[in-house]
Amino acid sequence: MAEFVSIGKSFLLGSFQSRQRGGWKSMAANGCILWTSDYVRLECGSLIQRRLGAAALRDFHDAILVLARVIIVGEEGFERAFEKWRLVQSLKLSLVDITSFDCMRQKGITQAFTFDSHFAHQGFITCLSEEG
Repeated sequence: MAEFVSIGKSFLLGSFQSRQRGGWKSMAANGCILWTSDYVRLECGSLIQRRLGAAALRDFHDAILVLARVIIVGEEGFERAFEKWRLVQSLKLSLVDITSFDCMRQKGITQAFTFDSHFAHQGFITCLSEEG
């Protein structure tokens, strides 16, 4: 059975900048089903376009995003995440992170391929560390 893994913004941006591209492609080749959310996809795309330009955004779309399935958050997902965000503002979690946690729980995903320690604090297994 395939392993389901969520991929976050820090990893997507790191992959695009070749920081972890080998691990990314290896996971896809080994049958892991890679997921991200439409919120993470949009946040990454916006950052890449602003920092690196339109050509880089096209490359990101064509080389990286094609390897992942995208969870569409939708109105109900947004409202669930926003209510959780209201309750945990003191933790300084972003709404996008909280939305990712909710998507992962909805899909039964337990592993996050991310550098973000907030995922481990939320009980997910993180496949990367800040050291790379």
